[in-house]
Amino acid sequence: MVSIVGCGLTKLDRYYELSEKDLVSEAYKQLITKIKEYDQPDIVIVSSGYIDVLGKNILSSYKISSGLGLQNTKVMRIENGDNGGASILTAYSFIKSGVAKKVLLIGIDKFSDYPSKYVNEYLSYNLDNDYTYHVGITPHAYSALLMKRYMKKYNVDYEYFTKWPIKMHQNASENPLAYLKFKVDKNTVVNSQIVSDPLRIFDVGARADGASVVLVTADEVAKRYFDSPVKLSLIHISEPTRPLGDVYKRQGLDVVDSLDINLSGGLKARGYIGGGTAIYQLGEVFLHLTNQFKGKSANAEKGIILSNDDLGNTSYLAVLSR
Repeated sequence: MVSIVGCGLTKLDRYYELSEKDLVSEAYKQLITKIKEYDQPDIVIVSSGYIDVLGKNILSSYKISSGLGLQNTKVMRIENGDNGGASILTAYSFIKSGVAKKVLLIGIDKFSDYPSKYVNEYLSYNLDNDYTYHVGITPHAYSALLMKRYMKKYNVDYEYFTKWPIKMHQNASENPLAYLKFKVDKNTVVNSQIVSDPLRIFDVGARADGASVVLVTADEVAKRYFDSPVKLSLIHISEPTRPLGDVYKRQGLDVVDSLDINLSGGLKARGYIGGGTAIYQLGEVFLHLTNQFKGKSANAEKGIILSNDDLGNTSYLAVLSR
């Protein structure tokens, strides 16, 4: 089995004065002050979607780990667009196979150094570079097409979708680490700026800067670091899907108020840090299951993390339990 024994999370915000290395260092300090025993990990995995194009940074895993004072440690960066689930799966596989007993997962992306015009350009690299990207389509335009298809197929109007941002901002208002830490009402959402019709600004994730670190270990060494480790018991990978394929039946938003989902506020209000998101989610669920989360929480025995790329081509589902 594989265990999670500690994490560190920065508040999501705009950090014009800090680098990716600075943000990771802050999260790492939190981690090493919370665990009982400190020693170097066997492997460091950096999960980042855009550190090369936005941070002008190649060999980032080596630079970041060196900045943390980690020497003689194997390092790698995994880029899978926004889908940091691939990094979690890699850490899980290293532990399960016996290749490593301690893996440090680092999630980092930083968006605030560039205006939206340029960030949209870089995020569009996710799209098919032979056709879609070169005709100027952005991921937000794809999302708007999916939204229109859903509205037509299930005969719903825009107000149906307002349930999600209202719920997410309500959750984020109780989370001290959230980027958009305020509540909104239906009128605010409906009248917000159009991004790509019918998609409005309160429908999309709030890009922010932030970092997370999570220490993943083999079960036999877990209690050296934390008395009540959390089990990482299952990772499922979905088959690739077509971005404009069939959408889910109309049911999700009708039951959102009855679910303990995205208690931090999710990408919508807690904030979106690109390829670092899944590692941040992993840390959040660990804090929930160990009763350390400082915000709206649930007395849960299990938690699920869903990590998708920007258009849902691949999905990773990780299950955590006390």
